[in-house]
Amino acid sequence: MNVDQHLKVAQWHMEQARLHATSEHSCGCPANPHDQKAIDAIEAAMAGAKGVEEETTCDNS
Repeated sequence: MNVDQHLKVAQWHMEQARLHATSEHSCGCPANPHDQKAIDAIEAAMAGAKGVEEETTCDNS
């Protein structure tokens, strides 16, 4: 994906989060492996670990 595509996906996720926060939405779906990797990286960065590293492969697992 190029930068513009990454930004569009991020914007979609932000809109979903906003919609979920303003409703009583609770799908209960578990995070897929790719999304869980992103969650783990952000949580680690917030806890003071190394920052988010650039992905250079197309591994969606």
